[in-house]
Amino acid sequence: MQNGKDKPPSYKDYKNPIVLVILSLMLSLVVSINIHQDIPEYRYGDIAKQNIKSPTDINMPEINVMLKKGEIIVREGERINEEHLKKMVVFSKHGNNPLLFINRFILLFIFLSLYFVILYEHADKNIKKFTLTTKDIIFCSTFTLFSIIFIKVLLLVFECFPQDYAGDLLYIIPLFSFGMIMRIVLFSEAAIIFSIIFASSVCFMFGNSFAVFMYVFLGNVLASYFSGKCENRNTILKAGVYSAFITGFIVVLYGAYSGHKLSDLYMKIVFTLFNGIGSSFIVLGLLPVIEHIFDYTTDIKLLEIANLDNPLLEEMMVNAPGTYHHSIVVGNLSKAAAESIGAHPLLARVSAYYHDIGKLKMPHYFVENRKGFEDAHKSLSPNMSALIILSHVKEGVELAEKHRLGNKIKDIIKEHHGTSLVSYFYNRAKGMEDPEMYVIEEKDFRYAGPKPQTKEAGIVMLADAVEASSRILDEPTPKRLESHVQRVVENIFLDGQLDECELTLKDLHAIQKSFIAILIGIFHQRIEYPERAEHDGTHKKFSKRPANGQKVSEKDNRRLTNIFRATE
Repeated sequence: MQNGKDKPPSYKDYKNPIVLVILSLMLSLVVSINIHQDIPEYRYGDIAKQNIKSPTDINMPEINVMLKKGEIIVREGERINEEHLKKMVVFSKHGNNPLLFINRFILLFIFLSLYFVILYEHADKNIKKFTLTTKDIIFCSTFTLFSIIFIKVLLLVFECFPQDYAGDLLYIIPLFSFGMIMRIVLFSEAAIIFSIIFASSVCFMFGNSFAVFMYVFLGNVLASYFSGKCENRNTILKAGVYSAFITGFIVVLYGAYSGHKLSDLYMKIVFTLFNGIGSSFIVLGLLPVIEHIFDYTTDIKLLEIANLDNPLLEEMMVNAPGTYHHSIVVGNLSKAAAESIGAHPLLARVSAYYHDIGKLKMPHYFVENRKGFEDAHKSLSPNMSALIILSHVKEGVELAEKHRLGNKIKDIIKEHHGTSLVSYFYNRAKGMEDPEMYVIEEKDFRYAGPKPQTKEAGIVMLADAVEASSRILDEPTPKRLESHVQRVVENIFLDGQLDECELTLKDLHAIQKSFIAILIGIFHQRIEYPERAEHDGTHKKFSKRPANGQKVSEKDNRRLTNIFRATE
C-alpha cells in the first residue's frame, strides 16, 4: 500500500502554481505594453506642439543617445534642433519596434513565473500559517493584476499633468491599499508574500528601480501591520495615515542618503501622505465588493452581523428565546476563551451567536425553548427525535447560506457538534427496542460532522457543551463549576472531537480557566433581601447578625423595617 508521501503529484497539487504562472503571463503583458505617442514629422527649426517622452529605456552609445523611460525628448514650445531630431529618429525606430516588445515580454514572463512559483512554494512549505486555497490564490492574482492595470491607467492620466513633478507622481498613487486588503481579507503572511509580488511588478514598470521596490514593499507591509486588528472602519483610516507617515520618513532618510536636499523631497512626502489617506478610502470602498464577489468574511462583516438587531437574531429572540439566551452566553464564553489562547475572539463570539440558528425551524423540540409547552418528544420514537435534533446543524448551514453569513461562520455551524453522539435518545432507543428484532446503530445517533477544523470551532463546541450542561447543576458553587467544566472538556477530548483542530493541552487548560471565571460570574450568590410574607402582608425580620457579628437591637430592627415599608 502506498504511503501518502509517496503518491504521485495530482492536478490539485499544481493548481496554485498554474494560477501564478497565468498571473505572470498577464502581468508581463501589462507591464511590457507601452502606449506610444504619434509624433508629427518635424523639421529643423519647427516649434514642438506637444511634449514628447521616451516610453522605454533606449541605450545606443554608438550614436551617443541614451534615453530613460519617461524622459522628455522635447518640450512643448521648444524649437527643434539637431539633437532633438536624432533622438526622435531613435525613438521612432526603437520605441515602436514590435520585436523589442516581444523580447521584453518573453523575458519578463519567464522571470516572473520562476520568481512567483519559487516564492509561493517556499512560503507554502516553510511558513506554517501560509495556507492558501485555490480561491485565495485566484483572488490574490486577480487583485494584483487589476492593481497593476489601475496603476498603468493612472500613469496615462498623469501624462496630462505638468511635467515639473513627473518623477514624484508615483508617490501619490494609492499603493498601500494592496497590503491592507490582503491583510484584512486573508492574513499577514499572505499580505507579505503578495506585497513582494506586487512591489516587484511595480518596480518593472518604473525602470527596474530598487528604490521603487522598497518604497512599495515597505509601505504595504506597514499598512498590513496597522490594519491587523480591524474591528472598526477607523482602524483602516489610521492604518493608511500611520503607514504614510512612517514611509514618508523613510523617503526622507533615503533621500538624505542619496544626497538630495530636503526641498527636493517636499513633494514626495506630501504625495506619500495623500497615498496613505487615498489608500484607506479605496479599501473602505472595495471591501464590500470583495466580500460579495469572493464570499469572504472579514472582521468588518463580522462586526455588522454581530449586531443584535440582525433580523436572524431578532427572529431567534422571539421564536426561540431559550436558544437566543444560550447563544449569547456561549458567545461570551467563546470570546473569553479565544482571548486566553490568542485565537480570533470576534470570530468565536459571532459564530457562537449563530451556531444554533438551525433550531429556528422547530424550536419547541429543543429543551431550552420548552417552557409552557408539553414535551414534543413524548409522542415520537427515539430515532425520530434524534433525527430532529441532528437536523438542526443542516438547517443552520442552509440559513447561513441564505443570509450570506460567510464561509467561516457556516463552517463553525457545521462543525460545532463534530461527530458527537446524541446519547439521551441513543440510550433511550437501546432501552426500548428488542435487540433481537431491531439493531440500534450508533451512527444513526451521531452528528454528520466534520469535527472542528479550527481553534475557533473547537472553542464554540466546548462553550456550547459547557453552557448547556451547567444549567442543570443544583448548587453551582465555584468548586462544583470547576469540576463540571473539567469533566465536560475531558469527555469531548476523549471522544476525539478535538483531534482535527489545533487546540493543545495548554490551550484546553487556559480555556477551562476562562470558562470557570465567566460561569462563576453568572451563577454568583446574590444578597438576600427582606421579602414580603405571602399571606399576612408582614415582612420577614432582618438578620439579627450584621456582617461585623454584632447583635442588632430590636429597636434598630423595627426602624429598618419601617424604612423598607416606606420605600414600597
